[in-house]
Amino acid sequence: MTQYVFEMGMTCGGCANAARRVLGKLGEDKVKINEIDPETKKIVVTSDLPASEILEALKKTGKEVKQIQ
Repeated sequence: MTQYVFEMGMTCGGCANAARRVLGKLGEDKVKINEIDPETKKIVVTSDLPASEILEALKKTGKEVKQIQ
């Protein structure tokens, strides 16, 4: 499994919950959420899925998102 770090334009806990929802739809067995922090705007996940698939899911929140690691 690979760890990915994304930066997302989160402003509150609601944004973090939206990220949790879209990542959950990928499958809890496929994406492990390590951290979602609205203050630092970071999302850290571990997954066997390609980063591009996780990035596309996060974009469905409507927030600006980019992979930083």
